[in-house]
Amino acid sequence: MANVKSTRRQFLKSGAALATAGAMLSAPAPTYAAPTRGPKLRLTRQRRALVFIMLDGGNDSFNMLVPTSRRHYADYKRSRSNLALEQRQLLPLSGNADGDGRTFGLHPSMPEVQHMFDRGDLSFVANIGPMISPVSKQSVTSGAAQLPLGLLSHADQFKHWQTSRPDQRTNNGWFGYFADALQQNRPVHQIPMGISMAGSNIMQNGAASTTYSITEKGSVGLVVNAEPSPLNNALLKSFEGLLRTQYPDDPFCQTYLSITREAQAQHEIFRTATSDIRVPVRFPDTPLAQQLKKVAQTIKAADRLKQPQQTFFLRYIGWDHHDELLRNHAKMLKILSQALGAFQASLDRMGLADSVVTFTGSDFGRTLTSNGNGTDHGWGGNTIVMGKPVAGGQVFGKYPDLTLAHENPLDMGDGVLIPTTATDQLYAELATWFGADRQDIPRLFPNIGNFVTRPDQPSLGVIG
Repeated sequence: MANVKSTRRQFLKSGAALATAGAMLSAPAPTYAAPTRGPKLRLTRQRRALVFIMLDGGNDSFNMLVPTSRRHYADYKRSRSNLALEQRQLLPLSGNADGDGRTFGLHPSMPEVQHMFDRGDLSFVANIGPMISPVSKQSVTSGAAQLPLGLLSHADQFKHWQTSRPDQRTNNGWFGYFADALQQNRPVHQIPMGISMAGSNIMQNGAASTTYSITEKGSVGLVVNAEPSPLNNALLKSFEGLLRTQYPDDPFCQTYLSITREAQAQHEIFRTATSDIRVPVRFPDTPLAQQLKKVAQTIKAADRLKQPQQTFFLRYIGWDHHDELLRNHAKMLKILSQALGAFQASLDRMGLADSVVTFTGSDFGRTLTSNGNGTDHGWGGNTIVMGKPVAGGQVFGKYPDLTLAHENPLDMGDGVLIPTTATDQLYAELATWFGADRQDIPRLFPNIGNFVTRPDQPSLGVIG
């Protein structure tokens, strides 16, 4: 024990080194999932990127995508009462009406999204949500329905959107399973293909894979290495010496240094690969837009990073609008629309548009009914899918009637709508486009056979 204590004391003394380690290494240490068995997947290796933006809190998406045809708008206005947007404010979406004669408009804060929809670079999926099997109001009332665990709960629904396994509380997501398949023997210094702008997350956490966390400024490593000065040079020399030191008698010290070495090595690789890449579009000065700018830069550096396939996870927090919905929703939809517009324009200018699909999710949709000045937790909602590979200018799935109570077979009560499309259906098409073998889709999304008769065939047609 004396040797261990002495070694630990030496480790802590040897920087001047470690006293400043927290300031010098401002990135969190990598996190590792406990080994579990994930699905065996076959993926075609190709230049592809999936970008997921989690609208954290529950987007009131029936005020984002609004019916404008006379009868359908009247239902919307009646159900939404004091939260209804005026029809003249809505941004019209071009294209044909749906099978029920319904036309659509967008929230007035989203002209960039309107433009991309009209030119065929963006579509919506209507009334989507995590589901185990199809549900009816009758089955809910009788107690026979298979409902997602923790339905209407932020924590559970946030997780289910990342896993698409709402009958389980698992900490592994389908992006992570991609990494398990494509980076089985990843060298310790190679950067994981799952890149997160929001730290550790479930979606990119596989059975043996984890994320690489960056910020809108890029990867984070030794601050003293990024800002040369006589003092920093001395600190850097001391710290590099410490990283070369071995502590065979102290697992704590050895493990800490091993993780630190890996983090710094990956930082150097990422910084070198991305430092000279310029994004030829001006992005708004908002955190979401700046994060998407860094995503565009990282996708351009895919070959240098040895990542032909990449997944990205972003988290835009603040959508739980129980109060002040109209004002706050307008601000946040504007930020989202501007960021998406700049991102897609940058992909076009950089020659990347054909290989990137961006999509949004949110904990849940919200109630059609007003609680006075906001809305409460719901289930089904509308989401965005964007990119050149998308069959743009359409509303996929079945947009629901927005009537209430007995008039609407989807209203579980208080305007909580039962989804008519499962996340499995959208995710299956995105996974196939990304390179997953069609025959493996049921392994990736075990419940998909409850919604489609041919899990190996697209049911929505989102990818053109």
